[in-house]
Amino acid sequence: MKKNFLIILILLANISINAQTTKMNFGLKSGINMSKYTPDVYVGNSRIVEYQGKIGFYIGGYSNIKISKKFRIQPELLFSNQGTKRVFEDISLFDSNGILIGVSDIEETINESVISLPIILQYFINEKFNLESGIQLGYVINRKQETTKDSFGLNQGNNSQNNNTNYDKFDLGFNLGLGYKISEKLRINIRYFLGLIERDNSIKPSIFSLGIEYEI
Repeated sequence: MKKNFLIILILLANISINAQTTKMNFGLKSGINMSKYTPDVYVGNSRIVEYQGKIGFYIGGYSNIKISKKFRIQPELLFSNQGTKRVFEDISLFDSNGILIGVSDIEETINESVISLPIILQYFINEKFNLESGIQLGYVINRKQETTKDSFGLNQGNNSQNNNTNYDKFDLGFNLGLGYKISEKLRINIRYFLGLIERDNSIKPSIFSLGIEYEI
């Protein structure tokens, strides 16, 4: 069902672009992002898992299609490094006799390599500023998980590479952002992405990004 939905969205976007194209430009773009999973995990009123932001980057290309004086469509193809920091709070360790040894948080960093296809509608307020929004399809090509803090010394430094089918690889979400024209060839933009479908039946990615675009 998810695959069919993604295919339909891509076809509709292509049809819209082909039907309305009047002028097309191409460019390159890159930037940094701050990503995390949502929501945190609670048992009753107690939070047992907290997701924190992780800094990453993205790089790729785009085509910009003018459909009127105020509106443009910008399909993009990006490679992104994103993910989250995950904190398991107040983990208790007991010895073989059931005696409490200590209580501590355990922290992990999850790194994802993602191929993304944003399809962005831009509205130009004036020659300098534009608003933008649209859908984004994603595919996780690799995910690594590393324990970065473990006061008990059980797992720290352990690094696992998950490239099998134990996690959801497809992603779908919504972008909202603002762009600014620095010069004839250069633009900067800031965006917020929110996942619309649950991955692994529990998480959605949330990403702030800041980047620069260069028209070639």
